[in-house]
Amino acid sequence: MSWPIVGFGQSVRSYKPTADRVTIALAKGQLVLRPLAENAIRVQYTQGALPAPPELVLTSQLPTPAFKTTDTGTAVELATKQVRVRVDKATGSVSYLNNAGQVFLREQPTTRLLPAEPVLGEANVVAQQQFQTSPDELLLGLGQFQDGHFNLRGVTRQLTQVNTQIALPFLYSSKGYGLLWHQYGLTDFNPADAPIALEKQPETAATGTAVDATTANGTQKVAQDQATYTGTFTLPVAGTYSLMLDLGAMGNRHYVAIDGVACLDRRNFWLPPTASAQVPLKAGAHTVQVVCKANNTPRVTYKRVDGLTTFRSPNAKLLDYVVFYGPQADEVIRTYRNLSGQVPLLPQWAYGFWQCRERYTSSAHLEETVQEFRRRNIPMDVIVQDWQYWGKYGWGVMQFDETHYPDPAALMQNLHAQHARFNISVWENLNKESDIGKSHVANNFYIPNSPWLDLTNPAARKAHWAAINQHLFRYGVDSWWLDATEPENDALHSKQLALGPGDFYRLTYPLFVNQAVYEGQRAATQDKRVCILTRSAFLGQQRYGTISWSGDIGGTWDTFRRQIPAGLDFSITGLPYWTTDIGGFFRPGAGQYTDPQYNELLMRWYQWGAFTPIFRVHGYQTETEPWKNGPVVEANIRQLLDVRYRLLPYLYSAAWQVHAQGSTLMRPLVMDFRTDTTARQQAGEYLFGPAFLVAPVTAPGRTEWPVYLPQGGAWYNFWTGRRHAGGQTITAPAPLATTPVFVKAGAIVPLGKRLQYTGQKSADTLEIRVYAGADGRFTLYEDEGDSYRYEQGQHTTIPFA
Repeated sequence: MSWPIVGFGQSVRSYKPTADRVTIALAKGQLVLRPLAENAIRVQYTQGALPAPPELVLTSQLPTPAFKTTDTGTAVELATKQVRVRVDKATGSVSYLNNAGQVFLREQPTTRLLPAEPVLGEANVVAQQQFQTSPDELLLGLGQFQDGHFNLRGVTRQLTQVNTQIALPFLYSSKGYGLLWHQYGLTDFNPADAPIALEKQPETAATGTAVDATTANGTQKVAQDQATYTGTFTLPVAGTYSLMLDLGAMGNRHYVAIDGVACLDRRNFWLPPTASAQVPLKAGAHTVQVVCKANNTPRVTYKRVDGLTTFRSPNAKLLDYVVFYGPQADEVIRTYRNLSGQVPLLPQWAYGFWQCRERYTSSAHLEETVQEFRRRNIPMDVIVQDWQYWGKYGWGVMQFDETHYPDPAALMQNLHAQHARFNISVWENLNKESDIGKSHVANNFYIPNSPWLDLTNPAARKAHWAAINQHLFRYGVDSWWLDATEPENDALHSKQLALGPGDFYRLTYPLFVNQAVYEGQRAATQDKRVCILTRSAFLGQQRYGTISWSGDIGGTWDTFRRQIPAGLDFSITGLPYWTTDIGGFFRPGAGQYTDPQYNELLMRWYQWGAFTPIFRVHGYQTETEPWKNGPVVEANIRQLLDVRYRLLPYLYSAAWQVHAQGSTLMRPLVMDFRTDTTARQQAGEYLFGPAFLVAPVTAPGRTEWPVYLPQGGAWYNFWTGRRHAGGQTITAPAPLATTPVFVKAGAIVPLGKRLQYTGQKSADTLEIRVYAGADGRFTLYEDEGDSYRYEQGQHTTIPFA
């Protein structure tokens, strides 16, 4: 559907300052400006009374900062100590200025609200806002996407929650501002509205085979049939165009060719419904070809890339967004977390190594695997139980089938005696015929006509945790794997929730799932920190002790390469804990263990994983233990694990800064080198904490790798100690055993002892590495490693300078 673009006609009629806002009457509707902090302004617009949807993200109650309102004759201005907001009296459009009077963001005078049909009987509008974007501006964020885009300026995306894709409507700009699009429903970013008519071509190949794939109901055969569509379109002018492919549902093939040249070409057992590409095109006629899964219903639309950034939410109550100003990204994120919740510390063992596979099949299988890690002296902290431990109890029921797990309490005791922690998969679409499910049915805790629990209902959240507590937590389970929390298959669309029509809350389900477990466990005990691995996320979720991962991705070099920008765009939205399935979820099959090409990919992925916030391996129908791929791979992994565990004092201290100072572990270079135009464009490099520059090798057969070293000081090769000047691209050595890692001059890095698990040895001796060439500071953080007593001050900080 296309939306008309019409002028505001939104001249200012009057304005009224009150204690916490300025309300501006426009020719049509009212504009409300609310300073949330000295560097954060909330903007709301409605054509009627200001509605009050539930506050799911901005949950902190902070005092309104001092501000003043001024009438300049041509504009109404609101000013705090750090920012000014200027509303043009003629158009009603808003500009944002820093305290030096420089404009850093400006609205485009276009329609803010459009009429829309009611949703399940509730009033509905389309909320849309365009912002002017500079040609040299870098825009990062929006969450985790698999499309490979890093700089999102001009990129078209549909923000939905699906397997491998996490939608977080938050941007950070190299101009120093953050923009939170405060909507809970589906959102189109830079929507492409011009359609291309497609015609399905007759089948010319034999019907494809079905393959095993994971689904919300277990392992099932999924057809891999393909269909081809073609079409033509004509462009009036040449330019760069953004093309959007929408399959209508999840697929297994994204292929779009323009004039015979592919601009999208990806395969995986699961792919998100939408993907986009930017293509330079001449004026005149063009052909398009689409190849997709046979039961998809593809649409291709396009728009010319311009100097505007657009957000559009088709199911909204009002226009609502928040602008932050840093200009440093850390300051933007710090303010955002002050308003939406701080990041709790994970238990110290969570920063060690997580051993996961699909799947362990019994208590004995789990215990024997941990024993083998210990026998081979391979460090490991967490052993993970994937799905289907429930057996006879039915899909998703959080109960151990005693046939294979006869004594869960003894299992936990045995694992803990081997100094391993236990993580277990929990779903929210449990069998309605089970005892737990029948209780939920009786209390109307399921979404109507859906297998998913309605966790927007506070009573359902309490009941969900009560079942988890009774059947899992009381035995000694340490950590949770909340899978499919999107939930799968866009399950809120057109559904009635306890909170209201699901279309208004389509992105928020993961927030409620994680809230249920976090608040439940914290109420049960303060002695064990909540640690959640979850497949989806929404704004504010950082307050619930969560780690996200990139879903059921493939095990290919192309997929591996695209994980890095996906993680960087995720991290800059304020959620600091993120990881991937090392080696990919869908792998090459039985030959993977002896395939030298796959083993090279696996080792490169491990090398990157050692320098990510959470270090975890996983793989579908795969034995992922390090020794399964032969002695060379095992030795390489052992060496990387030794490095990771020696870095724990550094990493745990950096995690404290995430909690206490609003920092971020996995840092796009724009966060620390905003004025270095070359550094900020690097999609394959990042800082890991304050000291390390990581440049993963993401192509096969390489023994050297180009690395850009940012301006402002010298850099040292972490492996060799060789010093290099900043502000240049070097060719770094990249032997098969290591990936390029550099340390900046002035860094102070504490290294601990070699460990087999966290806490194995006392931390009475540290190696302190000082990288000369600049003044440096580092604060070493220590506590007992678990419990929430650190919140009451039971911790130690030791400053180094």
